[in-house]
This record gives sequence, C-alpha cells and structure tokens, in this order.
Amino acid sequence: MNSQALRRIAKETAAAARAAGKHRQPRLLQRVSAGERHMSGRAAPDGEARSGASNTKTNAHLEILDLALTKVDGLGWTQQAVVSAANELGYSGMAGGVSGSGSSGGGGLGLVVHFMDRALDDTRIEADDQLHEFDNARDKLRFLCRVRLRMTQPYIRRWPEAAALLAQPQNVPTAMRCLGELSSQLWYLADDRSTHIDWYARRAALAAAYLSAELFMCEDSSPALQGTWDFLDRRIDDMDAAESASLKAAAFGQQFSRNLFNILASRGYVSH
Repeated sequence: MNSQALRRIAKETAAAARAAGKHRQPRLLQRVSAGERHMSGRAAPDGEARSGASNTKTNAHLEILDLALTKVDGLGWTQQAVVSAANELGYSGMAGGVSGSGSSGGGGLGLVVHFMDRALDDTRIEADDQLHEFDNARDKLRFLCRVRLRMTQPYIRRWPEAAALLAQPQNVPTAMRCLGELSSQLWYLADDRSTHIDWYARRAALAAAYLSAELFMCEDSSPALQGTWDFLDRRIDDMDAAESASLKAAAFGQQFSRNLFNILASRGYVSH
C-alpha cells in the first residue's frame, strides 16, 4: 500500500468518522438477537417484524455464516468455508449470495466481518453484568479488551489470514469501519463520554492498542496467554501518549489509517 493510497483512504474515512461522530452512542446490537430468535424459534418483538421473505433470507444468511465459522480451522477464512456450510444446511443455491453480498465484500472477507460483528455483540452481552466491578474507565477497557480477545482465541491459528485479508488495500476501509466500531463501543461501555476531537483521539488510540494485542496473541506461546495480557496492559497504559499524538494530527481517519497500516506491517502482514 503506497502513501497515495493511504492518503485516499484517510480522506474517505475521515469523512465517515465525522459523520459517525454526530451520533456517538453505538448502534443497537440487533444482529445477535435476530440470530438467536431464529435459532430458538422465538418471534420478534413488536416493531421488529419484517416481511417473511426478508426475514427468511436474513436468518438463512446468519445460519450459514455461523456454521461457516466452525469450518474456519480447516478451510480458513474463505468462500469455500461459506459454500461448505451452505451445502450442509441445504442452502446451496444461496452460497454465492451469502459470500458475495453486502458492503463487506465476498468470499472470506464477508466471513471475517460476520465474525467481528458477532464477537462484538457477544462481548457486550458477556461483559454487561460485570462492568460494575471496576472503578475506572481504564480498568473497564482492560477487561473489555480481554473479553473480546478471548472471542478470537478459538481462531488464533487462522487469524493471521484474516488480518492479511483485512490489510488488502481494497479492504482497509472495511477493516477501519470494524475496528472503529469496536473501539467506539468499548469506550462507550467503559462510560467514556468525551466530545469533539478527544472522542476521535481516544478511539484511534484504543483501536491501535487492541489490534496490536490481537496480533501479538497470534504469536504468543506463554501459559494461559499471560504474555498477551501483559502486552495489552502496557498498550493500555501507553494510550495517553497515543491520544496526544492523535490530537496533534487532528484527523481521525488519517491517524487510524496509519495505525492500521503500521501495525500490520510490523507483523509482516503487509509490505512497506
């Protein structure tokens, strides 16, 4: 990825970040509840009903992608995993539509994005009744990042492939959207209510800290991933300096692009 491409991506994502900043409260996490309703057979609450055809398609897509996640260890983050899941569920005619539809793109990228969405939903659900045990935002962030990292742990052998896929130039905007949403929601859950440029700086710093820890985890051979937790603690402690650098840059999209590229390059997933 050259500097010209980075500047183009930064310009696009800065505009998206400014638009997102107008509504700082995270989106309602409806994806997981919709999937759970489908799997359990419960009806949707009033106000959430959709047409039968639309509901069937959405639920089928979720079911295929959920099953495809169980095939990642053997088949990787690939369209083959999605097609295999669709065939197993009797949705063979839908496989191409599931793996190639939506803004997240086709093949393995759509599966990676589905996992990231699911993992964020599950992190919020798992952490919701435990956050009151922590006294300050930084301790809450440490806990939230650990919960989210554990969601990736079952896929740790294959996660470098997902990182490399996200780092492809055409996929970087999608990667930034996913990481931006992750950092925004984790800060919100940690009771952060910062405003203006401070809002962008904090999220850029947390996204960089989280991504570094996730990639470190892929290479961690320490008992019970203690090395990863120590690394994460250091990155959280270093966030004040990162926030200061982001404030000086005064451009969330540009800083976010640099963070993503530099971290992936340092781990060998993209070339300088």
